[in-house]
Amino acid sequence: MKRQRGFTLLEVTVALGIAALMAVMVSQLLRQRIATHQAVAQHRIGTLCARELETRFGVERYWPQINTVAGELRQGHTTCYWQLRLGNTGVNRLRRGELSLFADSEQRQPLGQFSLFLVRP
Repeated sequence: MKRQRGFTLLEVTVALGIAALMAVMVSQLLRQRIATHQAVAQHRIGTLCARELETRFGVERYWPQINTVAGELRQGHTTCYWQLRLGNTGVNRLRRGELSLFADSEQRQPLGQFSLFLVRP
């Protein structure tokens, strides 16, 4: 009986199946890493915008009425759109604000939610 060299069709099919499975696993891992990196970058921008807004509010002695106010802030090459909902704290001359930050003016890409306190000048 003559011995043939090479692989059988079954062996090639199994090898291709294993290679395809590994390719899917690697692509899922890369997709998760990219999504995590983007989320961390967005959160970092949101944190920087929140800190700058809090500092500006303190320096400018910002004291709006109890309601919702909004605006935009340039942070480097990025614009942060913010919305601040103010309420009383029960402490004289102190208000609590819920700050929502967004990457777009339509508020579809959130950058984060932060709590801050405003002291009346």
